[in-house]
Amino acid sequence: MLKIDLHIHTTHSGHAYATIYEIMKEAKSKGMEMIAITDHGPSMGSTSIAHFLIADRSPKTYEGMEVLWGCEANIINGKGDIDLNDAAIKKLDIILVGLHMGTPYKDLGKKKNTEAIINCFKRYPIHIFTHPATLFYDYDVEKVFQAACDNDILLELNMTNLVNLDRGFKNITLENFRKIVDVTKKNKRKLIINSDTHFLSELGNDDILRKYWDKLGLNDTIIMNNYPDELRAFIKGKNLPKYSPEINKRKK
Repeated sequence: MLKIDLHIHTTHSGHAYATIYEIMKEAKSKGMEMIAITDHGPSMGSTSIAHFLIADRSPKTYEGMEVLWGCEANIINGKGDIDLNDAAIKKLDIILVGLHMGTPYKDLGKKKNTEAIINCFKRYPIHIFTHPATLFYDYDVEKVFQAACDNDILLELNMTNLVNLDRGFKNITLENFRKIVDVTKKNKRKLIINSDTHFLSELGNDDILRKYWDKLGLNDTIIMNNYPDELRAFIKGKNLPKYSPEINKRKK
């Protein structure tokens, strides 16, 4: 059971089935220490930008458990733009980003998909690159994974996707999961384990790791969930409230 889970969807995402307060209550009952509510960005058509603009009013604790208000934002074009405006970015505690189907993003081919992701990494204060082992669109995983490390972005070991690998999903490979671990070790960094919760039963659930721990070459020292103080410092270090396009210069 994860004590920290930073990728959780609620009913606001349109295809998840627990409310925010149901999530908090369940997480507390499971003895979790920190969670992040990270509904999909508005370009997927369910969550409005207002959901993220109210982040400064969201509960930051629930019966002693830390609660972060974030977003799993979507890359929406080849320039690397995401579907959050600057006002929302400044309000959030944590930003996850992914490349998803069902958004305005159009497949640009492997080379330009790779460039779009790396452009995004350079332009925004992103904490986590979500489900990097699942390729909805083809990209150069070695270049993208290295760029995540270069831009101080955590690569995610996504438990839902590991379950889907076990089920034989064709766009997920064990090799890409191994590459996440390998590049993390090579760069002397850490990765983050998240559930990608859409149902309460998935919250904090890392049971699938028992089967794949040795196959992936995992060890406790590279898992950021095991270092809560370091994780808190990392999250705050992105300094979202002071983010501005002028400071970041939105490099293309």
